[in-house]
Amino acid sequence: MKLKLIFPEWGHFPLIYRRYIPVLGMATIAALTPDDWEISFVDERIEPLKIEDDADLVGISLMTPQANRAYEIADRYRALGIPVILGGVHVSLAPDDAIKHADAIVIGEAEGIWERVIEDFISMNLKKIYKCKNPPIEVPFPRWDIICNGKGYMPINSIQVSRGCPINCDMCSVPQTFGTTFRMRSIDTLIAEIEKLDRYVFIVNDNLHLAKRRTRPFFNALENSTKEWVGLAPLMIAEDMDFLRLIRKSNCWAMYVDLSPWISASLNEVIDGVQAKKAGDYIKRIHDNDIKIIASFVFGFDHDEKDIFERTVEFAKKHELEEAEFHILTPYPNSRLYDRLNSQERLLTNDFSEYTTSKVVFRPTCMTPDELYEGYTDAWKSFYPAEYEDSDKGPVVKTMACFPLKKGEMLEYDAGAWTSAVLKEKGAVK
Repeated sequence: MKLKLIFPEWGHFPLIYRRYIPVLGMATIAALTPDDWEISFVDERIEPLKIEDDADLVGISLMTPQANRAYEIADRYRALGIPVILGGVHVSLAPDDAIKHADAIVIGEAEGIWERVIEDFISMNLKKIYKCKNPPIEVPFPRWDIICNGKGYMPINSIQVSRGCPINCDMCSVPQTFGTTFRMRSIDTLIAEIEKLDRYVFIVNDNLHLAKRRTRPFFNALENSTKEWVGLAPLMIAEDMDFLRLIRKSNCWAMYVDLSPWISASLNEVIDGVQAKKAGDYIKRIHDNDIKIIASFVFGFDHDEKDIFERTVEFAKKHELEEAEFHILTPYPNSRLYDRLNSQERLLTNDFSEYTTSKVVFRPTCMTPDELYEGYTDAWKSFYPAEYEDSDKGPVVKTMACFPLKKGEMLEYDAGAWTSAVLKEKGAVK
């Protein structure tokens, strides 16, 4: 049997290097598939897809910006008589939308249910909807050999340490996709997996700070690893200096931090446990521990005035943030934000290909949609004056400020894309 896995074109995002990070979800699906299946993988972010009668089954993973393209691909394969399975975050958020374009959909986590999908396909008894009520937290080692396979990805692999989040934020899709209970994998299996990965590791969890009793042993174990890692955390992670030092000792080189709430806050306002006037001190603590900051800023909240763009860039420069990325507030389907804007008749489009965080898809309160987009573009240009380029798709930024390159190493950029994301070091990339 032949399985073809597809990750559709994402749409435009200014930081070019992001499309060269390999996809963990697809590597996990490949690992869950029986060994006697022949698996191929196409990542449309970096390579063309030829729709041919070359598979027995097609699996497509999609997030919201990929939905339109995913449905187009699915419809064309189904027209050839090839069954299509759709899964991923968008399917969990909008199953009624996805099921129109699939022979079956997987809602939520594939672990614990994908094997059943394959069995039902073989027995010609495929159901329309699959959902695992109690998905296992332990997963097989991802098949990076199938997913990467000479595609020129950057030398970084992803790992998920835990799943589920009890914090139900307005914009977030994690609780709907992975549940509201924090579930952590065993430290032994995590360390064993990390040792098999590339030199650099992306820990794709939003909330490792929530369960320090369980995550401290993991970071202690990472101290003995040669891998360097980047992760996600709120600014309040700097409140606990001992925990911050432990993270640095565990070979963390950078943290992805959402800093937009502190731009508009009054000095005495407390956000996510941090008093606004202390934000600069907490940023300095992270820097003092030799951890770089990849800062995320979102524009378009109801309280954002027209000066938000200039103030944000000033804040980022003042605190010497190594990398900043700017987003337009985007209401993903069935989130509280989407429902609120929809009820207020402020949504401008339901074309999900526009939901990339680089397009305006709703009417803001303190400016026009055009002013929001222009301010967003100006922020990229102001923060990255040397690396910025205009394109017909929007801003393009060629920076690798937060990648921990060592002396004598480089990444090659040519003809508008990272055509060879290979470190100048033997064996750095599989």
